[in-house]
Amino acid sequence: MNSDSNEQQIYDIIRNEWVAALPEEIIRQKLVAMMIEDKGFPKELISVEKSLRDMPHLTDIKGSLPDRRVDIVAFAKGIHPSYNLYPLLVVECKAVKITEKVISQVTGYNHYMKACFVAVANDTELRTGWYNNTLDKYTFIEGMPTYDELVAAIQTPNPEL
Repeated sequence: MNSDSNEQQIYDIIRNEWVAALPEEIIRQKLVAMMIEDKGFPKELISVEKSLRDMPHLTDIKGSLPDRRVDIVAFAKGIHPSYNLYPLLVVECKAVKITEKVISQVTGYNHYMKACFVAVANDTELRTGWYNNTLDKYTFIEGMPTYDELVAAIQTPNPEL
């Protein structure tokens, strides 16, 4: 952490800049590091604090998109027939307890994003989910699979991790 100014800062390895070390930002940066170092997510396929309007696969519907930012989005290549890069995972980071409201927030973002998987994280919890067509709702597991496991899971109509 950098403390050159009056506020504590943390280095964002994705944006390559120092940012305010707010509680949610600390969670986001720890999670991004874990995704890259432990789960094999390619750094160049991760974006943080990205506006829905800046998503490459949503350029045709900009006018109807809400003005929201996604905490973390991990893309994958070759998983969608129309787009070279497509959202594999959308993550919402919180400094509070993970509740149904938090889960609704990330699934609401995913209504627009259409990522294959969603995740929610705070300082003690991490859950990854996907839309289960059989149950007609999102199913969540504790933790986060590796990048390769997520990519492999989308090859099935109803992924099970």
